[in-house]
Amino acid sequence: MNSQEISDLINSDFEEYPDDSDDDPTWELSHNNNLTNESDSETDEIKTNRCLFPETSNLSNHNADPLAVYMDFEEDNVYDSDVSHISDSVDDFIVTHKPRGRPKNPVSEPNRQWRVDDKVINNFIFNPNNEITGINPDIFDTMIDGSPLDFYQLIVDDGILGKIVIETNRYASQQISGKNISPHSRLNKWKDTNVIELKQFFGLLMWTGLVQLPTYELYWSNSKIYNTEFGTIMSRNRFEILLQMIHFSDNNQIDKTNRLYKLGTILDDIMINSNMCMKPGESFCIDESLIKFMGRLSFKQYIKNKRNKFGIKLFKLCIHPCYTLAVKVYCGKEANPDFNVGSKIVQELSEPFLNCGRTLVVDNWYASVELAELLNSKQTHLVGTLRTNRKSNPTEVTAKKLKKGEISSMRISSNILVLKWRDKRELCMISSKHHSQMVKLSVRGKTIMKPKVVMDYNEGKSPIDLSDQMSAYSNPLRRCVKWYRKVVIDALLNIAVVNAHVLFTQVTDNKISITEFRTMLVENLITKDFEPIESINQIKHKLVKTIKGRCNKCYKKMVKEKGRTYSQKYSKKTSTKCEACDQKICFECFFEDHKVSK
Repeated sequence: MNSQEISDLINSDFEEYPDDSDDDPTWELSHNNNLTNESDSETDEIKTNRCLFPETSNLSNHNADPLAVYMDFEEDNVYDSDVSHISDSVDDFIVTHKPRGRPKNPVSEPNRQWRVDDKVINNFIFNPNNEITGINPDIFDTMIDGSPLDFYQLIVDDGILGKIVIETNRYASQQISGKNISPHSRLNKWKDTNVIELKQFFGLLMWTGLVQLPTYELYWSNSKIYNTEFGTIMSRNRFEILLQMIHFSDNNQIDKTNRLYKLGTILDDIMINSNMCMKPGESFCIDESLIKFMGRLSFKQYIKNKRNKFGIKLFKLCIHPCYTLAVKVYCGKEANPDFNVGSKIVQELSEPFLNCGRTLVVDNWYASVELAELLNSKQTHLVGTLRTNRKSNPTEVTAKKLKKGEISSMRISSNILVLKWRDKRELCMISSKHHSQMVKLSVRGKTIMKPKVVMDYNEGKSPIDLSDQMSAYSNPLRRCVKWYRKVVIDALLNIAVVNAHVLFTQVTDNKISITEFRTMLVENLITKDFEPIESINQIKHKLVKTIKGRCNKCYKKMVKEKGRTYSQKYSKKTSTKCEACDQKICFECFFEDHKVSK
């Protein structure tokens, strides 16, 4: 723009520039068509003009002031600043609303009436139908002299092992047919496994927990430092290929809605067998456990107060002394408008054991007044620690400041007690079977006072802590990439073994440690009427004639001493090879490298 144009612009009265106005903005249809492309869900009948005040809308007064029209829209809650779909036609006027915030639950909160603790509790009758509780009487009659293997097979029977055998063989065949396998791959020598071999495989895995070495390969080492007898049970190649191919579900039948389809039905089968052997008594507890896993997984959890902070979270239901009856793998938050995740987990795991007057013990992640009322309606007591910020808590108790040894409690109309007690720090408890009773306790020669609900909570919560402790002794789990393999092996070789140990000690009255029980179980698994794997599925290690060539072992030794060029010329030649290893090897190196006698 030159100086003459600028001067004309300044001296003008702006009548030639109609765009400079304060009128309300309107967009042309061409601009509206671009806006309609932002949403694929709009139909052809509803066109988005996004005009603030359309000239052809079906309003009662077309000549009204725009500001007044806007105020009418706002008062009637019709206008939405975020989304406003207004039709083109004169006859239609359509407005849709975008929901804001979290939808409120239409069910109003119950009006709970709290009162001072008057020691009125609900007396539920335990086991009103006289059902069998504890260990199944048939086990006492038939297995009084049973071995650890006999009790283990009550939990992990041949049916479970048969499923693993089928899926392992299927997965191996899928891998062989679906990949371009190298000529030197171990899969070329794959032969289908069976239940006998699988028992020996699990026995060796359990052995690795009892005698821990840095890597699996060292269990087959010829060094006297790592002196084991693994080679007499199974070859290293066979063990490693089984560990690689072991599978629990059919990959051709993937359920994309189920994150846990890789686990198959193994966990459910173990828990069904565990429930057939023992039923809960008057109390049971629910808490979470963590299987260490550092790989990539969408539902991997972080729990800061656990020894292994990252891993796969399991919810477990345990009974005295440390017997597991139910397990649920946590695979992500499941939304429920009526209950939080903790309450939903409690209902799912404890459903078969409700309506019998039992007592459930949980920690503050699960406990709430709502859960106590729900269990109250199902003839079940709740005892647990309570978070002070739960919305249904009585503020007269949770907000009260206490001195050491003081106690404050209130009771609701459904006879649920909320109690606060201060020792070294404040502790809030909830119970439907206790009152504010204080009992004497001798600790290190001193007599102290403690609420009875706290003592019963500590005793009732111990089964799951003891179960985790027993599983940690001689744990055979190793670092791996496949998360599902770690979960199932934990169930087979930790949870099932601890359950079998509980049955063994109570039925036979033979009080042995979990380590001794594992040792006896390994001895049974790898030796009891089992044919060695070498004669079942693999070619024997023996020397056979072949084309003359360099001895593989002599060549490697000479390379380390004198280099590759010298070794290629002067290394020892041989005309024999090991039939199983498929490598050329001289007579001396064969007997040096293999655990056989001349």
